[in-house]
Amino acid sequence: MRVLQLFSDWKWTGPAEPVLSLCEALGAEGVDVAIAYRKTPIDFPERTVEKEVKLRGLKFFEGFRLNRYFAPRDWFFDMRGVKAFVLKEHIDIVHTNLSHDHFTALSSLVFSKKRPLIIRTDHKRDGTPYSYFMGWAFGKTDGLVAYGKRIMASDMKTFNYPKERTCVIPPAIKAYEGPLKNLKNEFGIGAEQKVIGVIGRLKPDRGYDVILKGFRELRNRMDGVKLLVVGRSSQIEKSIMQPISELGLENDVILAGYRIGDYFSIISTFDLFVMMRAGSDGSARALREVMAMGRAAIVSDSGMLPELVRDGFSGFVVKPDPQQLADRMEHILKNDEQRISFGENAKKIAAEEWNYTAQARKLKEFYERLLALGKRPPQERGLRD
Repeated sequence: MRVLQLFSDWKWTGPAEPVLSLCEALGAEGVDVAIAYRKTPIDFPERTVEKEVKLRGLKFFEGFRLNRYFAPRDWFFDMRGVKAFVLKEHIDIVHTNLSHDHFTALSSLVFSKKRPLIIRTDHKRDGTPYSYFMGWAFGKTDGLVAYGKRIMASDMKTFNYPKERTCVIPPAIKAYEGPLKNLKNEFGIGAEQKVIGVIGRLKPDRGYDVILKGFRELRNRMDGVKLLVVGRSSQIEKSIMQPISELGLENDVILAGYRIGDYFSIISTFDLFVMMRAGSDGSARALREVMAMGRAAIVSDSGMLPELVRDGFSGFVVKPDPQQLADRMEHILKNDEQRISFGENAKKIAAEEWNYTAQARKLKEFYERLLALGKRPPQERGLRD
């Protein structure tokens, strides 16, 4: 079985790490998989898809441009190039991950009688919204993959997608096993103080208003608690700084910025993690990283967050309501035994269920099932009424 994964970005965004790690795991399961990505167009000091592909020793192809921005020459170049490559290399499956590479694969291959199967993984937080063009694309796609049941249910309803051609694979994470540093002194946090952690892009649509209002309510109830915010955004003034000032939280909220080298050491300072809304990719990688390190979490009932945190077992699921959030934060922080138990349960879930081997095996079975089914029949490809 020969598989080509397409990824039309060069930045180390939310979907990048799971795609690359999945390629590694598929290779270990005997799948001949290569990844084609957009080459890094500038001198960039931080992690990129290209750097990680080569660091991990993955099989790759750099002959496509995969430019998701307005660039007709690059688009036409790839429409010719993808078809020539997959036919020459006898690719059985082209697995797409982002809307641009999805359209590129279809535009290049859809009219070819010898084309491989075309699969799409939907990385979006709430599923893909309908448009005429997305209806056309999903209508001609042979298989659909998602990380969550809610995302898949949304896509099946939106695009009238047949259940037998879908696969929900468990999200996966690599647990950190390296050294950790005690960073409490760096942030001016006392040894006995409790730390609530927040990680993510600091954008207004991520529910930080609920978190900050809930934290203010909690601070009014108990002493010795700090909110440690990890992340960056050009919108930080609106999403974080202004609300902190309005709520009088300047002395209790710590802004750690964007961290790389000591990222997991910061997580180790958390007593509790809170997330009200996942990023645009929806898989909530930061949440899963925190849980894999044995930390309890409180999340909202948005997207696939309730599928990741089991209410009353590895944390709590709440409505996006400051009062309810404050109640649950207070309960966990005042009940050390339950908080530790939640953390242990979270770590166990991550180890047993969120691993790339299990993910790759399920996806390989899906590939085999689709190859047996063959290309999607024309009668299944109608656009939504």
